[in-house]
Amino acid sequence: MQNQIRNYEAYKMPVPPDFRILPLDPARPLDVEIGCGVGFHPLRYAEKNPDRQLVAFERTTEKFEKFAGRLKNHPEMPNLFPVHGDAIPWITHGFAPESVDRYFLLYPNPYPKESQKNLRFHLMPFFSRLRDTLKRGGSITLATNEEFYAEEAKLVMREQWGMKLVDCRELPLDFIPRTHFEKKYLLRGDRCWNMVWIRGNMLPTIEDHYENAYN
Repeated sequence: MQNQIRNYEAYKMPVPPDFRILPLDPARPLDVEIGCGVGFHPLRYAEKNPDRQLVAFERTTEKFEKFAGRLKNHPEMPNLFPVHGDAIPWITHGFAPESVDRYFLLYPNPYPKESQKNLRFHLMPFFSRLRDTLKRGGSITLATNEEFYAEEAKLVMREQWGMKLVDCRELPLDFIPRTHFEKKYLLRGDRCWNMVWIRGNMLPTIEDHYENAYN
């Protein structure tokens, strides 16, 4: 698997036209969700983790508008930073090396066709940049209902990116869903996998990524 993914050339990635420096507190943990949809997970996560900061990216206009509408109906959440845009250029230009504590990739598009495989997050050159912005001991949580995607990610994350898989479980059907997709999949009886990787040798508390993170 090594050297099959080309190098990421960050200098070729244009700065987003609406790019801005987010008012993040460097003294507080920083978490990032890529593809947050209509905001089900970030709203709940930010509410249950007021001591952490969450930047939530959604590039689809319709979904982001629903997210923004939901946010208006919630009490003020100063620790939640919604961004309407593509996470790739934002992370490339907006996050320093070893600045992120947790990444969430909850049910990303699996791009199942062979011709689309280079669009899967773990097979993109950009993933090297994402990994480099992760702190030593920081984690990446990936959830999917596609077994081929889970198995491929486990291999590539270890062999290509040097990540350590510290937890991999199939979610029970009575698991409290974190996203609308997860709710739909579990209700219809789909198998859903949740995997947590870390960078470096520090082990996180795995339960933080499941029920205890939202209690």
